Amino acid sequence: MSKVDPEERLIRARERATVARLRFISSLQSTQRRLSFDRLKGDALVAASDKADEVRSDMRQALRRHPLMAASGVLGLIAVIFWRPARLAALYGMRGAQLVWLNRRLWRQIDDD
Repeated sequence: MSKVDPEERLIRARERATVARLRFISSLQSTQRRLSFDRLKGDALVAASDKADEVRSDMRQALRRHPLMAASGVLGLIAVIFWRPARLAALYGMRGAQLVWLNRRLWRQIDDD
């Protein structure tokens, strides 16, 4: 009888090990499926399209709420692109802003030391 008990315990332990091994393999395979390139690529595309749809709807709502501002922004953009004096003014303005920003950073670094 003492030999039967250890043999039964060994059989039960092997069964538990087999079940645990199968459970581990199953979870490993499901993780590999979730982390596959195609799945991640698809999830990224879905997330990007959802975000683009959200931005598009927010933009439409903003345009409906503020049509005058939207029209003036579009006209300003067209003027900067196609009208040379406006384009030069914008370029000079950006250059001036860049110089002011660099000067601020330079003086801030001197003051911090």
